[in-house]
Amino acid sequence: MDKYQSKKYGNISSQEIFEHYSEFSALDLAKFIRDKKVTSRELIVFVMKKVKELNPSLNAVITLRKASALKEAENLKDEGQPFYGVPLLIKGIGQTMAGESNTMGLVPLKARVSEDTGKYVNRLQELGFIIIGQTNFPELGLINQTKSKLYGNTSNPWEMSRNPGGSSGGATASVAAGIVPIATGNDAGGSLRIPASWTGVIGFKPTRILVTGDDEEPSVVNFAEGKSMADLSMLFENVLDKHLAQVLVKPVQSLNTLKVAFSYKSPVNTKVSRTAIQGVKKAVKFLREHGFTCEQVDAPADGVKLMQSYYSASTSVGTKANKMIKDATGKSMNFDNVSAMTWGFWRADQKQPKSAEDLVNSEIKRVTKAMADFHKKYPIYLTPTTAFAAPLNKESVYLPEDVKQLAHIDDLNHEEQMQLIYKACLHQLKLSPFTQLANISGEPAISLPTNVGTDGLPVGIMFEFAQFHDQLAFQIGNLFEKFNQFKFLKIK
Repeated sequence: MDKYQSKKYGNISSQEIFEHYSEFSALDLAKFIRDKKVTSRELIVFVMKKVKELNPSLNAVITLRKASALKEAENLKDEGQPFYGVPLLIKGIGQTMAGESNTMGLVPLKARVSEDTGKYVNRLQELGFIIIGQTNFPELGLINQTKSKLYGNTSNPWEMSRNPGGSSGGATASVAAGIVPIATGNDAGGSLRIPASWTGVIGFKPTRILVTGDDEEPSVVNFAEGKSMADLSMLFENVLDKHLAQVLVKPVQSLNTLKVAFSYKSPVNTKVSRTAIQGVKKAVKFLREHGFTCEQVDAPADGVKLMQSYYSASTSVGTKANKMIKDATGKSMNFDNVSAMTWGFWRADQKQPKSAEDLVNSEIKRVTKAMADFHKKYPIYLTPTTAFAAPLNKESVYLPEDVKQLAHIDDLNHEEQMQLIYKACLHQLKLSPFTQLANISGEPAISLPTNVGTDGLPVGIMFEFAQFHDQLAFQIGNLFEKFNQFKFLKIK
């Protein structure tokens, strides 16, 4: 069945909708519901059944709210919402919902629930989505894989022995496996795009501050992953802060008049796989065939210095985590009940000099200006999303010797602490060294699923644009989609 048959589905039956469910977009499903081909309640029951069947092996979904979701579906009124009655999974961290789990992935907070619903989730509900549950994520969303002391590892639908990436790995695994057509996530260092690359879906990070609710945690950008550019475009248009969008968002441009810079050099001077390089080369060939001028040019950023600043800015996450744990339990965290890096960040933050914040801010300003100048000549910047395909779940995120040193990080001075943190993080960073630039510079970036290696595993390509030129991401994505360049997992 044509994936977009909903536009001309005629007398399609509810049975046919369920038989071909994984081929439909969220907008398709909303139209089916609105045209009374199926009810929201029926879809929720169907999706819950899929979760029951698939999640024991995937471990992508950590909570379900069946009774509440069914009640909300029954009471939902058709007011023209674009995603009217569509079941949705939201990320288990950073997207709070009253009465639902809000653990931050910390074992000492395993019973913690949210007292209120965040602005972003409120907006999703206003758009007609019925939130049916939460997806898995790593502790504090800190790493590029979805592995958790509290929830366990998530598996990759392409190959179950592998991880889907992080920190929005539960979301992308749910989309890739066909549980939902779209799922939400957030991104502070690549957390929407890295798992999109490793699970073969579309992952978009908007310009910082544009999305409703992003002011609740300024370093984090909320959005989603999916399989349809139309879904993601419609969502983007409807979650924007309307005032900021009117003032800041740049209009659609004539695409192939814009020059493309491309690179497959790791910003931190680590290896890049043949598959990742091949993905960029294929994209360049495709773009040139469609009239684009493409030049091989590296971004004007010192990747090592950039990442050192990124980790320096992250140490406060450890202090915040300790405060939450102490408020809830009366005791500070210990090395054994959190991840090694959560511990390392907390202890390093205690010795962080006040001057560190000024240095970080200075680097952010420098990178932001350098990229703004770069985009004046090259409005579009193309790289691999990740340097390699998804890692095996049995592989460690941190090397054992680094974990041992992190346990005794108090014995080091602050400079030595930060050197250890960077060294420990480099083991995972070498898998995904490209994504953090867009976070530091605040720019929009999109990962597209155009590339599958000879091993049968996806590695995405990523486009980055100047701040507030978010519409270019959708124009580029639409071009690749129109010419059938996306390679999604075939669902049986």
